[in-house]
Amino acid sequence: MSVQYIGLKFAHILVAIIALGTSAGLGVVLEFYGGHPVHGGFVLGAIRRLMYFVVVPGYVLMLLTGFWMGHLAGLLDAHWTEAAMKLWGVGALFIAASLFVLHRQIKLFAAGPDSRAYRRMAFLGRLFGAAGGGIVVTIVYFMVFKPAG
Repeated sequence: MSVQYIGLKFAHILVAIIALGTSAGLGVVLEFYGGHPVHGGFVLGAIRRLMYFVVVPGYVLMLLTGFWMGHLAGLLDAHWTEAAMKLWGVGALFIAASLFVLHRQIKLFAAGPDSRAYRRMAFLGRLFGAAGGGIVVTIVYFMVFKPAG
């Protein structure tokens, strides 16, 4: 294996740990503290900043490093690679939907975290976050096991 491939693999895994770990942690923090009447507004704003500065760039960097590794290793036509890239696109849609919901939650927080509209947005955020997490786990499965077919 080339030094370039190993370097990209290291970067890919490091970015995945940082971006996906942050994303998972944000989901936990949001669940525990997003509706807190005193600190919820701050928590929502902090989550939004971390999404924009860590999670979204990390997700893009994972695609770029993964695509370049696939190019170097001649894996871009493997079925598992194609499936992972398609799932990446679906995951990107869930991240976009989560960001939209988060913006709505921040606006609705002023009306109170106990309002029906806020609770509805929080529920949608949970759904989108869980779906995105499931997609990430499936992509990791493809990368680790490289299923044929």
